[in-house]
Amino acid sequence: MDDVEQIIDRLNLYPHPERGYYRETYKSGQQVRMSDGVQRSAGTGIYFLLTKGVLSDWHRVRWDELWHFYDGDMLILEVIDQDGELNKLKLGDTFAQGVEFQQLVSQNNWQRAYSTGNYSLVGCTVNPGFEFEDFEMIEPEKLAKEYPDLSDEILSSPI
Repeated sequence: MDDVEQIIDRLNLYPHPERGYYRETYKSGQQVRMSDGVQRSAGTGIYFLLTKGVLSDWHRVRWDELWHFYDGDMLILEVIDQDGELNKLKLGDTFAQGVEFQQLVSQNNWQRAYSTGNYSLVGCTVNPGFEFEDFEMIEPEKLAKEYPDLSDEILSSPI
């Protein structure tokens, strides 16, 4: 199935605030309490679809996020880690060097993603479970001020 509209309809996807389309597919009924007293579901999962020419906004999640590749073209995840290094992680359906079926974005790392082709259908699992209050988006100009050595990469569009 390669018609993007068919995928959106078949999976019942909705526009995501960071761009692209998504639907929550799993939310654990088990609750966990974090050391700071925050209570969350034990885990959540979503489908996430990025289409040709769509670059997600820079954002971060308070918890670890595991990305899974499902269908379409390779997805590139650009991640600024805790050491201020920019990494380009590849998700795809090939055993080519550097391409994985899963990629971890550690908690509080800035990230953005894009498809290298017509579309990339992926999934994201967050533990403890994702809630939008644990999600932060940032304007590229503000992020570039935080990481001046990466400003060219942050401000440029790879697609």
